[in-house]
Formats: sequence, structure tokens, C-alpha cells
Amino acid sequence: MSYLTGTLNKCKGNPNGFIYALVRIHKKDACIDMISYSDNKQYYLENDSVKYIGVTNNPISRFQAHRTKKGKKMGMVIFDQAENPAMGKYLEAKAIYNFCEAKGKGPKWQKGHDTWAGA
Repeated sequence: MSYLTGTLNKCKGNPNGFIYALVRIHKKDACIDMISYSDNKQYYLENDSVKYIGVTNNPISRFQAHRTKKGKKMGMVIFDQAENPAMGKYLEAKAIYNFCEAKGKGPKWQKGHDTWAGA
């Protein structure tokens, strides 16, 4: 079993959620090493390269899915953690709201943050 497969298996069924930011990087091709963690829960407000804010309980799988859709010049920075799905959705929405208030608009790759569609 490869390191990546083992790590993916460990993430399955994880009871915790992770609030993350996708950031634009200048490297030609991002890889799994581009997932990092910040103790700063305001990371997304203090970094101008943030392009998306999300929540997941499987960061590796989610990062791979984003790379497929949004391109390979990105990294993922986990900056908060949730104990259950409802808390995760709350923290994600709060981070997006705070970003919009601070920057005057949502992250570049964010969709749905400026509509009345429900969760």
C-alpha cells in the first residue's frame, strides 16, 4: 500500500471536519505536499492568495478533486477544525462572510456565496 493510499484510507470516516483555504501558488505543479496546516484561525483574512474557502472531512481527497477542476497551481491550508458537520458548515460560512466583509467580495473561485441558495 502506498503512502497516499494509506493516508486516504485513514481519512475515510473521519468524524472531524476541516475548514480550509485554497491558495494560488507559483509552482508549476502542486502535489500532495501542498496541503499544510496553520494555527492562525484568521489565515484566510491575512493571506492575499486565498481563492476559495471550504470544509471537508477528507482533505486529501478534496484537494485532489479541486486540482482536477481548478488547476494544479494551488495549495490547501487547513486553518480550523469542526467536531460535527453542522459546526463545519457554520465555520465555513462564517469564514466566507468574514472574507466578504473584509475584502468587499468573495474569494475568486467561490461560488454561491452571493446567492440566496440554501445549504
